[in-house]
Amino acid sequence: MNLLQQWKGVSGYMINDPGTFFSQYNEKHGVGYPLQFLLVTSLVSMLIPAVLSILLNVSSPATAALGGLIILGLGLVTWLGAVIEALLVHLVAMAFGKRGVATTLEAYAFPAIVRHGLWWIPIVNLALGLYGWYLQIKALAAFHDLSTGKAVVAAVIGALLYVPALVVVAAVIATFVLELGSSTGAGAGV
Repeated sequence: MNLLQQWKGVSGYMINDPGTFFSQYNEKHGVGYPLQFLLVTSLVSMLIPAVLSILLNVSSPATAALGGLIILGLGLVTWLGAVIEALLVHLVAMAFGKRGVATTLEAYAFPAIVRHGLWWIPIVNLALGLYGWYLQIKALAAFHDLSTGKAVVAAVIGALLYVPALVVVAAVIATFVLELGSSTGAGAGV
């Protein structure tokens, strides 16, 4: 079964019957699978706003296309943020001596459609965001054989560390981007 078919099936479970999925899931994947799964989710969650941006733009086709591309770019930023959050949660979960990073990434990737899918609809985004976070905690508990309390501790500490970590990552990226910009042109690097 290819990734898109698996994504559709798992996302259906996350929407319709997450408890059954968490109790019966026993596949083992490397780190690449949940990263790809999360990327598909991030891009799908940006697809409708991107299409709406293109269709409802009244200025010019180029501006419409640019708006769509910017929204899809936000999907990549969402993906990076979700990966950073999952890695921070994993660092805390490691204190409880449980499974590897791929398992934590799966716990955060599979419910991401619920958490991020309708981010662009006010109020609904808050309710589904919290419910998606709850599902990620339940997945973390189920996949790592943690108590729900320990999974909550890992998720809350990961969330608290998320903003400072994002600031550090943004600063590092900005440093590289600014450095690249300052070394262009005739005679650069001489």
